[in-house]
Amino acid sequence: MSGKSRRYKWLILAIATYSFIALVINMSVFPVVSDDMAREIGLTYVQIGLIMSVFSIFYGSVQIPSGVASDRLGGSKIASLSVLILGLSGLLFAFTPTYDLALVARILMGLSGGFLLPSTMRLLPGWFEAAEYDRAMGIYGFGQGVGLFLTLISIPTVASVYGWRTGLASVSALTLLAAALSLALLRDKERTISNPPASMRLRDFKEVVTGELLLLTSFNATSVSMFTGVLTWMPLFLLKKLDFTLIEVGYVTAVMGAAMIAASYVSGPLSSRIGRAKVISVSMVLCVVTPLLLVYSSTSLEVFFISVLLGFAIMLYFGPTFGAIPEAVKTEYVGIGFGILNTLTFIGSSITSAVTGFVLESTSSFYLAFLTVSLISLLGLFGSLKYLFGKKD
Repeated sequence: MSGKSRRYKWLILAIATYSFIALVINMSVFPVVSDDMAREIGLTYVQIGLIMSVFSIFYGSVQIPSGVASDRLGGSKIASLSVLILGLSGLLFAFTPTYDLALVARILMGLSGGFLLPSTMRLLPGWFEAAEYDRAMGIYGFGQGVGLFLTLISIPTVASVYGWRTGLASVSALTLLAAALSLALLRDKERTISNPPASMRLRDFKEVVTGELLLLTSFNATSVSMFTGVLTWMPLFLLKKLDFTLIEVGYVTAVMGAAMIAASYVSGPLSSRIGRAKVISVSMVLCVVTPLLLVYSSTSLEVFFISVLLGFAIMLYFGPTFGAIPEAVKTEYVGIGFGILNTLTFIGSSITSAVTGFVLESTSSFYLAFLTVSLISLLGLFGSLKYLFGKKD
């Protein structure tokens, strides 16, 4: 690889990470403004849960088509179009006058945002060698923590001063900037664009859906489901049960985003040092335990400490899990394989938001809602134990 290519790959990674940050903000911003939005247009707990869920449902529905398109056309084109349409549909959500239109906007956001990660997973392996891919994935994983951190630090302040619509519109502006950078600068390595079969036969499908890919899916599904379940209800829990202000909710829970950044950074080097399976197992244990710790918290200091644990639970798995994807499937099927992983993941996460919303609506118990999140997280814990005792790093 030439010196110019070595430098350019970091620019590619930076733009891809910024686009991921924009995606995470779009995914996570609604719970921050949901209370104000609910008062203005009239939303029940179930409707709040459905608005959160439809993003995940439609996000998941396009993962495999996105993987196929990325394997055929290259990741850069698909990623660029993804963030462009995401930004435009986000503007529709920001200025929606009704619940029905809010659902339509979130569906469009989910459909467009769903094309980003599979296309990025097709794009990045061409620029990074296998030995540095876990590290690259750890850096890329910054996007989730940074996105959450920015959401919880900035949006509550903007929403409190200028209104929730302005907060959502500012998110769309950041997303459209990511689209402009992607359209101008993202490029595929020629060797990364492949020709998978025009129609996948059963044998081809079996080569993609390997046992290892399913285990990796269980880790991703657990983390995303826990993240979605906690993020949907954590702001309301802090506002209604602990009497936090909206700005206090933003600053306190932003600690979780900062911890996610730290966890993502250390996940790659740590997996190289002690093994992927051990790092993933720690992450899965935390996914089960931390939602229950949160619901028993009563002070800002306790919330601060638990938010740190939540951040590590959500992102410690990221580097080793995503670094293993190119090894779990054949090169020509990386995009499709990641699409399958994300499809199964977001089916699970959409169920989590809807089920916890139903539990909260039926019982008015945040304890039972967060207990539901912990029980769902047992999937990843069992998978990590199988990975730990059956996998040699």
